[in-house]
Amino acid sequence: MKRVLLAAAVTVPLALAPAVAFAGERTTSTTSSGNSVSINQYADFNFNGTQLDVGLQVRCTGGTGVVNVDVDQPYPESPDPLGAHGTGVMDVVCDGKTHNVGVTVVGVIYDAGKAKAKANLVAPSGTKNATRQIVVRVV
Repeated sequence: MKRVLLAAAVTVPLALAPAVAFAGERTTSTTSSGNSVSINQYADFNFNGTQLDVGLQVRCTGGTGVVNVDVDQPYPESPDPLGAHGTGVMDVVCDGKTHNVGVTVVGVIYDAGKAKAKANLVAPSGTKNATRQIVVRVV
């Protein structure tokens, strides 16, 4: 009876932990095929406020995709009474892993302060959107 209980005590944890590697074995991890896109909290501006560098984290599958980013900064954050608006596009690798992606958004008269960013990922595995309030800063 003790041997049956001992065998069960050893078998159950191994069955519940299939990702455990034994000595000499090589493991690989796979990620979900789901798409994701997230926007970094901070963006940097350059060229007198006409361009923003916006960071993203992107995951998709199917080869190559595209991410479009729009940034709006209303007056008085932007010195333009009509506010600032711009857009940028970047190709992305869709291999099921999360990648850092930088997108340069070209617009008119951004300034340090709050803005609203929208990202739209279009990949062979589908689309995904994200929206976030960001902070434009001078570095």
